[in-house]
Amino acid sequence: MNSESQSYTDALEEIFDNNFVENRSSDLGEYEFESNNIYLEHHNPLQEGLDIIEKGGSLSEAALAFEAAVQKNNSNSDAWMLLGSTQAQNEKEEAAIRALRKSVDLDGTNLPALMNLTVSYINEGLNLEAYLTLERWLTAKYPDVVAQTEPMDEPTDTRTRVINLFQTAARSAPEGQEMDPDVQIGLGILFYSSGASDKAVDHFKSALNIRKDDYQLWNRLGATLANSGRSEDAIEAYYKALELKPTFVRARFNLGVSCLNLKRYQESVKHLLSALNMHQTSPGNDGLKNTSASLRHALERVFQSMDRNDLSEKLNNGLGIDQFRDEFEF
Repeated sequence: MNSESQSYTDALEEIFDNNFVENRSSDLGEYEFESNNIYLEHHNPLQEGLDIIEKGGSLSEAALAFEAAVQKNNSNSDAWMLLGSTQAQNEKEEAAIRALRKSVDLDGTNLPALMNLTVSYINEGLNLEAYLTLERWLTAKYPDVVAQTEPMDEPTDTRTRVINLFQTAARSAPEGQEMDPDVQIGLGILFYSSGASDKAVDHFKSALNIRKDDYQLWNRLGATLANSGRSEDAIEAYYKALELKPTFVRARFNLGVSCLNLKRYQESVKHLLSALNMHQTSPGNDGLKNTSASLRHALERVFQSMDRNDLSEKLNNGLGIDQFRDEFEF
């Protein structure tokens, strides 16, 4: 890792912690629901959440609708998956993990939940859990590959074993048949976590050749580029993600961090304040249980880099983000 990326190893990018922490506790407890949720009175909150997403509405509002949906039907794995995925996109990782784990507990073959949970684990430094979850994903989708793969001759670590399984799955595609983009994504995750950023980029790009409009994948490509010191290239990928999904808080957050690393402080502040602004929900939902400390932490670091202690004090005085509108447009 070069000097630029080394300056933010305390986790200001979207995916993958280069510290490879494999013994951190993953016990985050049960999902904490927001109080005063107006969608609890809705006759079909699951559909309402889907409609909000479809219309490009607030991820925070969609999350409240999905929370109401799982409170009405606690055994709906897909509803829990939608809640977890939405919280992850909204830069609320711990809430995402709690919801996604509930989803896969209910249905161990829920492929989107397993893949999203893998990424959330990586983001939180829970690498071993991520590798085991990827193995569960592959076992669910390609049971024959797992069953027919010969054990490796020498004892090996979990990551190497799972890389071997995914490479076997990639080679098993029939000649002339389109590759599975999810296998390429899995390989991208695995190679990034092993420090092989160039290979990770190649695999994410291979997946994008098939899913050109996958905004989450554009964001993951951007984060991989940024974390390997290529912030300018990362910014292009983040803008593509936001072009496809303007309410994508995580991509906006990452864009702000890349601008910080390039010392484009004014731009960074605008992006981070915009991301925080997107977290606001309908009146009556103040005092949220599920928040994003990373957004405020990043913004405080920008203010410190600007030598603006006055702005840091404002940020910590509890008056909200509207107090910054006289100086920044967002």
